[in-house]
Amino acid sequence: MILQRRRPDRRRFKSSIRYTAKRKREYFYSSITVLLVKIILLGFLFVLLKTSIVVFSAKFKDNSQYLRYSLPLLILIMIVALIYYILKNIKGLREEYKNLHE
Repeated sequence: MILQRRRPDRRRFKSSIRYTAKRKREYFYSSITVLLVKIILLGFLFVLLKTSIVVFSAKFKDNSQYLRYSLPLLILIMIVALIYYILKNIKGLREEYKNLHE
């Protein structure tokens, strides 16, 4: 009587190396998505800055100068902070890309 060789069931076998590489790739793609969302938010903040400068300089002339320019200044500070975080995110993505392809 000849016994047939049993084939290994590969459905249950998960390689930790392949799983780790897949997880790193997913983290990299999610970081790119976060970067794109930040860039879109930056565009909206620029539009908000332009609109607030026009509205506060034309419509609210009777208010004090500090009050008129406080909101556009606050938006400008948020834009600068967001640009800093976008540049930091780009540097991190470069490092992740190098580590992903080693």
